[in-house]
Amino acid sequence: MRYPVIKPPTKQEQALIRRKIKEVVKAQGGLRPAARHLKIKSSYLGSLLDGTKNNPGDWYLRKLGLRRVTYIEEV
Repeated sequence: MRYPVIKPPTKQEQALIRRKIKEVVKAQGGLRPAARHLKIKSSYLGSLLDGTKNNPGDWYLRKLGLRRVTYIEEV
């Protein structure tokens, strides 16, 4: 069984992910309360925020109010 290849996010997409995390952190008053609110480990959320991890799965993206979309266009 082959699994679909998920391309890593572009720099703009990574910036969007970090911006959404920062919004939640600001609203919740810190990284740990934000992680608790999103039901994500604070270490993973911190890694996404500082760029150590940069390709979160769809479950994490949904928690941040984002979704992964793939487009196919005629050239």
